[in-house]
Amino acid sequence: KEANMVLPTKKTEIDNRFSSQRFGMLGLAGIGKSEFWAQDENALFLNTEGGLNALKVYEIPIRSWGDLREVYMALKEANDKGEFKYSVIVIDTIDRLIDYAIEETVNRAKEFYKKIEINTIADIPNGAGWFKEKEMVMNFMTKLELFPCAIAYIAHLTVKRIKETNSEYDKSTISIGGSLGEDLLAYTDHTLHLESHRIGDKLQRIVYTLPTQSREAKSRGSMIPNGMKWTDDMKENYKQFRQFFK
Repeated sequence: KEANMVLPTKKTEIDNRFSSQRFGMLGLAGIGKSEFWAQDENALFLNTEGGLNALKVYEIPIRSWGDLREVYMALKEANDKGEFKYSVIVIDTIDRLIDYAIEETVNRAKEFYKKIEINTIADIPNGAGWFKEKEMVMNFMTKLELFPCAIAYIAHLTVKRIKETNSEYDKSTISIGGSLGEDLLAYTDHTLHLESHRIGDKLQRIVYTLPTQSREAKSRGSMIPNGMKWTDDMKENYKQFRQFFK
Protein backbone atom coordinates (compact mmCIF):
# COMPACT_ATOMS: atom_id res chain seq x y z
CA LYS A 1 0.00 0.00 0.00
CA GLU A 2 1.36 3.43 -0.97
CA ALA A 3 1.56 6.20 1.60
CA ASN A 4 -0.97 9.02 1.30
CA MET A 5 1.33 11.47 3.04
CA VAL A 6 3.30 13.79 0.75
CA LEU A 7 6.67 14.72 2.21
CA PRO A 8 7.66 18.43 2.13
CA THR A 9 10.08 19.60 -0.54
CA LYS A 10 10.59 23.15 0.73
CA LYS A 11 10.94 24.79 4.12
CA THR A 12 8.20 26.90 5.68
CA GLU A 13 8.56 30.67 5.90
CA ILE A 14 8.88 32.48 9.23
CA ASP A 15 5.48 33.89 10.13
CA ASN A 16 5.90 37.28 11.79
CA ARG A 17 2.43 38.55 10.96
CA PHE A 18 0.87 40.21 13.99
CA SER A 19 -2.42 38.41 13.34
CA SER A 20 -0.68 35.04 13.84
CA GLN A 21 0.76 35.80 17.27
CA ARG A 22 -0.40 34.73 20.72
CA PHE A 23 0.69 36.86 23.67
CA GLY A 24 0.62 36.55 27.42
CA MET A 25 1.43 39.59 29.55
CA LEU A 26 2.39 39.02 33.17
CA GLY A 27 2.69 41.84 35.68
CA LEU A 28 1.48 43.37 38.90
CA ALA A 29 -1.74 45.37 38.98
CA GLY A 30 -1.75 49.04 38.04
CA ILE A 31 1.43 49.26 35.95
CA GLY A 32 -0.13 49.82 32.53
CA LYS A 33 -0.83 46.39 31.00
CA SER A 34 -4.36 47.25 29.85
CA GLU A 35 -3.30 50.74 28.77
CA PHE A 36 -0.59 49.20 26.59
CA TRP A 37 -3.00 47.03 24.59
CA ALA A 38 -5.53 49.87 24.44
CA GLN A 39 -3.14 51.74 22.13
CA ASP A 40 -4.21 49.38 19.35
CA GLU A 41 -7.06 51.18 17.61
CA ASN A 42 -8.81 47.90 16.80
CA ALA A 43 -8.26 45.93 20.00
CA LEU A 44 -11.29 44.14 21.42
CA PHE A 45 -11.19 43.69 25.20
CA LEU A 46 -13.02 40.80 26.82
CA ASN A 47 -13.38 42.66 30.11
CA THR A 48 -13.69 39.97 32.75
CA GLU A 49 -13.09 42.03 35.89
CA GLY A 50 -13.72 45.71 35.17
CA GLY A 51 -11.14 48.44 35.55
CA LEU A 52 -11.23 49.80 31.99
CA ASN A 53 -13.24 52.95 32.73
CA ALA A 54 -10.24 55.21 32.09
CA LEU A 55 -9.60 53.74 28.64
CA LYS A 56 -11.39 54.33 25.35
CA VAL A 57 -11.64 50.84 23.83
CA TYR A 58 -13.93 48.31 22.21
CA GLU A 59 -14.99 46.14 25.11
CA ILE A 60 -17.47 43.42 26.01
CA PRO A 61 -18.18 42.96 29.73
CA ILE A 62 -17.82 39.29 30.71
CA ARG A 63 -19.47 38.21 33.94
CA SER A 64 -20.12 34.50 33.35
CA TRP A 65 -19.08 31.58 31.17
CA GLY A 66 -22.35 32.04 29.32
CA ASP A 67 -21.17 35.51 28.27
CA LEU A 68 -18.06 33.94 26.73
CA ARG A 69 -20.19 31.52 24.70
CA GLU A 70 -22.22 34.45 23.41
CA VAL A 71 -19.06 36.41 22.54
CA TYR A 72 -17.64 33.52 20.56
CA MET A 73 -20.85 33.08 18.56
CA ALA A 74 -21.01 36.82 17.79
CA LEU A 75 -17.37 36.87 16.66
CA LYS A 76 -17.88 33.78 14.52
CA GLU A 77 -20.94 35.31 12.88
CA ALA A 78 -19.03 38.52 12.12
CA ASN A 79 -16.13 36.52 10.71
CA ASP A 80 -18.40 34.36 8.56
CA LYS A 81 -19.97 37.51 7.10
CA GLY A 82 -16.57 39.09 6.39
CA GLU A 83 -17.26 41.80 8.98
CA PHE A 84 -14.52 40.95 11.49
CA LYS A 85 -12.83 44.26 12.37
CA TYR A 86 -10.52 43.53 15.31
CA SER A 87 -6.73 43.28 15.17
CA VAL A 88 -6.27 41.69 18.59
CA ILE A 89 -8.56 40.11 21.19
CA VAL A 90 -7.38 40.96 24.71
CA ILE A 91 -8.59 38.86 27.66
CA ASP A 92 -8.34 41.15 30.68
CA THR A 93 -7.77 39.14 32.83
CA ILE A 94 -7.33 35.42 32.22
CA ASP A 95 -7.45 34.89 36.01
CA ARG A 96 -11.07 36.03 36.20
CA LEU A 97 -12.01 34.08 33.07
CA ILE A 98 -10.84 30.96 34.89
CA ASP A 99 -13.05 31.88 37.86
CA TYR A 100 -16.03 31.82 35.50
CA ALA A 101 -14.97 28.41 34.18
CA ILE A 102 -14.85 27.12 37.77
CA GLU A 103 -18.29 28.57 38.55
CA GLU A 104 -19.73 26.93 35.43
CA THR A 105 -18.09 23.60 36.26
CA VAL A 106 -19.45 23.60 39.81
CA ASN A 107 -22.97 24.51 38.64
CA ARG A 108 -22.94 21.71 36.07
CA ALA A 109 -21.69 19.24 38.68
CA LYS A 110 -24.50 20.18 41.08
CA GLU A 111 -26.98 19.19 38.37
CA PHE A 112 -25.16 15.96 37.53
CA TYR A 113 -24.26 14.67 41.01
CA LYS A 114 -27.67 14.71 42.65
CA LYS A 115 -26.61 12.58 45.63
CA ILE A 116 -23.38 14.42 46.44
CA GLU A 117 -23.10 17.86 48.00
CA ILE A 118 -21.03 19.98 45.60
CA ASN A 119 -19.94 23.39 46.88
CA THR A 120 -16.49 23.80 45.32
CA ILE A 121 -14.64 22.35 42.37
CA ALA A 122 -12.63 20.17 44.78
CA ASP A 123 -15.88 18.40 45.78
CA ILE A 124 -16.33 16.95 42.30
CA PRO A 125 -15.30 13.27 42.39
CA ASN A 126 -12.06 11.90 40.90
CA GLY A 127 -10.63 15.30 40.03
CA ALA A 128 -13.14 15.61 37.18
CA GLY A 129 -13.82 19.25 38.06
CA TRP A 130 -10.23 20.37 37.57
CA PHE A 131 -10.05 18.42 34.30
CA LYS A 132 -13.24 20.02 33.01
CA GLU A 133 -12.12 23.52 34.03
CA LYS A 134 -8.86 23.15 32.11
CA GLU A 135 -10.65 21.67 29.10
CA MET A 136 -13.11 24.57 28.95
CA VAL A 137 -10.46 27.27 29.20
CA MET A 138 -8.04 25.77 26.68
CA ASN A 139 -10.82 24.93 24.21
CA PHE A 140 -11.96 28.54 24.35
CA MET A 141 -8.42 29.80 23.73
CA THR A 142 -8.04 27.40 20.80
CA LYS A 143 -11.33 28.54 19.27
CA LEU A 144 -10.17 32.16 19.35
CA GLU A 145 -7.28 31.16 17.06
CA LEU A 146 -9.81 30.65 14.25
CA PHE A 147 -10.23 34.42 13.97
CA PRO A 148 -7.90 36.56 11.80
CA CYS A 149 -6.33 38.48 14.67
CA ALA A 150 -3.75 38.23 17.42
CA ILE A 151 -4.75 36.86 20.82
CA ALA A 152 -3.48 38.33 24.09
CA TYR A 153 -4.24 37.59 27.69
CA ILE A 154 -3.31 39.65 30.74
CA ALA A 155 -2.45 37.62 33.84
CA HIS A 156 -1.65 38.34 37.44
CA LEU A 157 1.85 37.66 38.67
CA THR A 158 2.99 35.66 41.66
CA VAL A 159 6.19 34.25 43.13
CA LYS A 160 6.24 30.45 43.38
CA ARG A 161 8.68 28.32 45.30
CA ILE A 162 10.16 25.79 42.87
CA LYS A 163 11.52 22.58 44.37
CA GLU A 164 13.92 20.43 42.37
CA THR A 165 15.95 17.39 43.34
CA ASN A 166 18.92 19.28 44.69
CA SER A 167 17.71 22.85 44.98
CA GLU A 168 14.88 25.27 45.72
CA TYR A 169 14.34 28.74 44.28
CA ASP A 170 11.69 31.43 43.80
CA LYS A 171 10.23 32.12 40.37
CA SER A 172 8.13 35.09 39.31
CA THR A 173 5.48 33.58 37.07
CA ILE A 174 1.79 33.34 36.18
CA SER A 175 -0.47 33.21 39.23
CA ILE A 176 -2.48 30.29 37.82
CA GLY A 177 -1.30 27.02 39.27
CA GLY A 178 -1.24 23.41 38.18
CA SER A 179 -1.34 22.06 34.66
CA LEU A 180 -3.68 24.84 33.49
CA GLY A 181 -1.05 27.46 34.29
CA GLU A 182 1.51 25.37 32.40
CA ASP A 183 -0.82 25.03 29.41
CA LEU A 184 -1.49 28.76 29.28
CA LEU A 185 2.24 29.50 29.31
CA ALA A 186 2.78 26.93 26.55
CA TYR A 187 -0.09 28.45 24.52
CA THR A 188 1.68 31.76 23.92
CA ASP A 189 4.29 32.59 21.30
CA HIS A 190 5.43 35.47 23.48
CA THR A 191 5.24 35.80 27.26
CA LEU A 192 5.86 39.45 28.09
CA HIS A 193 7.03 39.77 31.68
CA LEU A 194 6.52 43.35 32.82
CA GLU A 195 8.50 44.48 35.86
CA SER A 196 8.28 47.89 37.47
CA HIS A 197 10.51 49.80 39.86
CA ARG A 198 9.88 53.13 41.54
CA ILE A 199 12.81 55.50 41.11
CA GLY A 200 12.04 58.69 42.95
CA ASP A 201 8.67 59.86 41.67
CA LYS A 202 8.97 57.95 38.39
CA LEU A 203 7.91 54.41 37.52
CA GLN A 204 10.48 52.52 35.47
CA ARG A 205 8.99 49.60 33.53
CA ILE A 206 10.90 46.93 31.63
CA VAL A 207 9.51 44.15 29.43
CA TYR A 208 11.46 40.90 29.58
CA THR A 209 11.15 38.19 26.94
CA LEU A 210 14.12 36.05 27.92
CA PRO A 211 13.46 33.45 30.63
CA THR A 212 15.69 33.01 33.64
CA GLN A 213 15.54 30.72 36.65
CA SER A 214 13.68 33.43 38.57
CA ARG A 215 11.51 34.87 35.78
CA GLU A 216 8.91 33.45 33.36
CA ALA A 217 9.28 34.99 29.89
CA LYS A 218 9.76 34.04 26.23
CA SER A 219 9.61 35.18 22.63
CA ARG A 220 9.65 32.48 19.97
CA GLY A 221 12.20 33.24 17.31
CA SER A 222 13.39 36.13 19.53
CA MET A 223 11.00 38.40 17.63
CA ILE A 224 10.68 40.73 20.63
CA PRO A 225 13.98 41.87 22.14
CA ASN A 226 14.63 41.31 25.83
CA GLY A 227 14.67 44.26 28.23
CA MET A 228 12.54 46.82 26.36
CA LYS A 229 12.10 49.92 28.51
CA TRP A 230 8.72 51.63 28.59
CA THR A 231 8.57 55.40 28.67
CA ASP A 232 5.66 57.44 30.00
CA ASP A 233 4.36 57.65 26.40
CA MET A 234 2.33 54.44 26.09
CA LYS A 235 1.43 55.13 22.47
CA GLU A 236 5.13 55.22 21.61
CA ASN A 237 5.71 52.03 23.63
CA TYR A 238 3.09 50.21 21.61
CA LYS A 239 4.40 51.63 18.33
CA GLN A 240 7.88 50.27 19.13
CA PHE A 241 6.38 46.90 19.99
CA ARG A 242 4.33 46.64 16.78
CA GLN A 243 7.35 47.29 14.55
CA PHE A 244 8.51 43.73 15.20
CA PHE A 245 5.54 42.32 13.30
CA LYS A 246 4.01 42.74 9.88
